[in-house]
Amino acid sequence: MDIFFGVDGCPNNRWIVVSCDSANYFQDALIKENIQEIVDYTHGSTLILIDIPIGLKDNKQPGKRACDVEARKILKKRASSVFPAPQRESLQGQTWEEAYTINRKICEKGLSKQTWWIMKKIAQVDSILIHNVSLQSRFRETHPEVCFWSLNDHQLMNYSKKSKYGINERLNVLDRLSRNARAFYKQIRRQYKVKDVRSDDIIDAMVAALSASLSGQYHLQTLPEIPQLDSHGLRMEIVFPNLQEIG
Repeated sequence: MDIFFGVDGCPNNRWIVVSCDSANYFQDALIKENIQEIVDYTHGSTLILIDIPIGLKDNKQPGKRACDVEARKILKKRASSVFPAPQRESLQGQTWEEAYTINRKICEKGLSKQTWWIMKKIAQVDSILIHNVSLQSRFRETHPEVCFWSLNDHQLMNYSKKSKYGINERLNVLDRLSRNARAFYKQIRRQYKVKDVRSDDIIDAMVAALSASLSGQYHLQTLPEIPQLDSHGLRMEIVFPNLQEIG
């Protein structure tokens, strides 16, 4: 049985990796220190969906990524959950102020604090994919809220994922497609301390893993439909399972 993975960032610049089989049954969750550990751990898997920007604009083609723009249009009241991807050169900034200045010089737009907080993770992924572009056939960018919107019959979540109501609401969506989603979440919540992985990190990695496993039954749709390529040949896209396409 094929195993698929969903990856999300968690505190201390680490990652949570959730596995799900082709029967949509959640298998395991592990915390990894860096992207290279994830590449090694997921060796042999055909698809890993990760919640981090892949493919960046730079001074050769500055501006916004079309995938981010389209995701914000879909998410409407939850559009703020799509952090603007940085211009690649701003990854060199040693402080938020430096990165902000570099970003603004290239695209006439600053850099949000939310994006700055995940810059090290973005840089990890960007570096490893630039040096091995073929990895992008396995590692593809997703966005948890876009996945939940799609899995919920194109209806947005009502509550913030950081609230108990939001966690329960999202588990209800996962429950409809996986027979062990809620039990798995409770197991992982007991397994790890909140300081190591937040509840919404677990939920986000779970929906990414489930979305990857659903790719065997449903078409993975991309935002935009024809992805842009960055200057290194990386696709700038956000993928999600389109359950409405096959009815």
